[in-house]
Amino acid sequence: MTVTWRSAVSYALTVVIGSWMAGAVVDLAWSAAADSFGPWVSLWVANPLAYVFLAATTLTLTLTRRFTAPMPVWRVPLIDGGAYLLVLLLWAGLSAWREGAAVPVDDAFATAGFAMLTLQLPSAWLLIVWRARHLRVVLTQDDGGTTAARVTGQ
Repeated sequence: MTVTWRSAVSYALTVVIGSWMAGAVVDLAWSAAADSFGPWVSLWVANPLAYVFLAATTLTLTLTRRFTAPMPVWRVPLIDGGAYLLVLLLWAGLSAWREGAAVPVDDAFATAGFAMLTLQLPSAWLLIVWRARHLRVVLTQDDGGTTAARVTGQ
């Protein structure tokens, strides 16, 4: 039994783009309240590394869902939420290292804290829980045929 490619990609895109947009919108609201849009544009829109994060996270979540055995819905956020956070930490640490930070690990965890404050991480976790209930799996039958089925909350 395995999750279909189409379902895994759809799941990953929903989680990654939805959570990224939630973080961008919350940060935009904070920027509007502070009357300072420059940092928002440079962080969310004009930063090419932000798009690398989107691609890497989408790939990671797609492969995680595709190549791990289907599991109860309550375990999916533990695995995929951890994978999302790991990619965020690696991306932020490598970005900080690329910019010459003295301690890139500190910057990575500061970025994770920022992702919590902008609701990017919590929205990713909520989207993971929601989309995990809609993953399509392929069941292998004894005669070699396959049938598609939905994973239900177990």
